[in-house]
Amino acid sequence: MKIIITVDTETDDQWRPGAGATIDNIFALPRFQALCEKYGMVPTYLTTYDVASDARAAAQLKAWQDAGKAEIGAHLHPWVNAPFFPGEAGQPFPSELSDESLRAKLAALTDIIALNIGRRPTSYRAGRWGFDMRQAALLAEFGYEADTSITPSISWAETKGLEGGPGGPDFSNESAAPRRLNERVLEVPMTILPAGLLHRTRWLRIFQNTTLSRLASVVRAAERRKLPAAVFMIHSSELVAGGSPYVPDDAALEHVYARLEEFFRWCNAQKIEGISLTDFARESGL
Repeated sequence: MKIIITVDTETDDQWRPGAGATIDNIFALPRFQALCEKYGMVPTYLTTYDVASDARAAAQLKAWQDAGKAEIGAHLHPWVNAPFFPGEAGQPFPSELSDESLRAKLAALTDIIALNIGRRPTSYRAGRWGFDMRQAALLAEFGYEADTSITPSISWAETKGLEGGPGGPDFSNESAAPRRLNERVLEVPMTILPAGLLHRTRWLRIFQNTTLSRLASVVRAAERRKLPAAVFMIHSSELVAGGSPYVPDDAALEHVYARLEEFFRWCNAQKIEGISLTDFARESGL
């Protein structure tokens, strides 16, 4: 089994209504990158338009990519991603966008990453998990090879996105297994599985009460299902104190880093190798 470490690399505190467009959290990422390198993890930084547009942030990400220590993918947040269209108030799911807007925004995101970070992205996650098959077709057209937007067993249909819009997608019946969306794009779903003694649905990510045993239980559940990889995720804003509601202070941040180090060390002990999202898509044989 492989472990894919994904980071939604975005502006500060996107959970707070009226949050601005600051990206202070990006400049705290070297601590996380160093930890990944210590344990042989190759993170995939799924990057929004506003982060890729910032020269200093782009240079930092580019250096890790150029050294072969990370992959820089794309993360579509429609509310910060040019060009902007009338009637897109709120924080729309990409799946709620018109065909014209979706194509234009994904093209612009792809181009700004290629321009400022030096390589066209080949991995993708829809903002707020708002994925649909229109995006799968566009990803293939734009040269992407992997998507990791599907959240098995989770529905976003009751979650507000576009003002007056239909809400997000329903992935309640989706499988956790990687599979082809089309000839070009491999879907590698977020690892969300019944795990532990009570078989409760758990995400492979860190919350304030997360323990190593909970993280390990999700990976074990993936192994029992014979999944070839498990996908871990974290937001870049969860890697700085006060950057998200999940990490309100320094104590919460140190909890995150303690769990990360324990988890990476455990993966090493279990011979579970880290791999970037695109490399997994290329090497999986699926």
